[in-house]
Amino acid sequence: MNLTSKTPTSAAQELHTMLGWTCPSDYTLDEIANALGIIVKSVPIKGCEGRILARGNTGVISVNEKISHVGKRNFVIAHEIAHFLLHKHLMNFFSDTDKTLSDWHQKGPHEREANAFASEFLMPVTLFKSKVVGKKLSIGLIEETSKFFNVSLLATFLRYTSYGSYPAMVIFMENGIVRWKQASTDFPFQWLPIGSNVPAWTVAGDHFFNNTHEDKPVKVNAIEWFPDDKQIKYKTDWKLWEQCYPISQTGLVSCLWTY
Repeated sequence: MNLTSKTPTSAAQELHTMLGWTCPSDYTLDEIANALGIIVKSVPIKGCEGRILARGNTGVISVNEKISHVGKRNFVIAHEIAHFLLHKHLMNFFSDTDKTLSDWHQKGPHEREANAFASEFLMPVTLFKSKVVGKKLSIGLIEETSKFFNVSLLATFLRYTSYGSYPAMVIFMENGIVRWKQASTDFPFQWLPIGSNVPAWTVAGDHFFNNTHEDKPVKVNAIEWFPDDKQIKYKTDWKLWEQCYPISQTGLVSCLWTY
């Protein structure tokens, strides 16, 4: 299948049109892959979450059999489909680790394009907005939305920072170090240096330094995360909700939002 679209987002929209896709329950990702001439297999893979081998108009996607969450599996498949449709003329083999799939801002253009395609294909912006716009941000809303689209909570939170109605930030950390962040434009604090240490008196700090994990959102002092932000002197008593999600042995995502 050859797409005429020039960007990952428009390519995902074009594929929706070609498939007659209107909502996530129309087809499974395995069915969509098969329609494109791709076989999907769950196999034991070490150090890899997904990979695709493409040749001509056919391909094989291998997904790590240890992935038990359907939302994460869907994103892996959609990510590999993106490589098949957008990049097979550049390379016939792509192997994506857990870090490739989560480290959205540090990898090369092909990985960012594959993630952008997967996000739009799994959570089309118009349909996504209909689920979240005007509704107060809460873990319940994120869980409900992720369930509707059959994606992970992380993917839903990231999408929310671009199209939701309330201020939010997503932070990716590894071994106690901030690696990247993504925030809505109206999130009140923006200064969080990449490469800085995770603050100790936060939920993420408890995870890295005390080996504890909270399953539910916890209120934290904003000044702990953003002591050097220029806005903090006006908001010294502000609190934020924080919810963390381990995504690997060394990687952690923290989602912050106002309340």
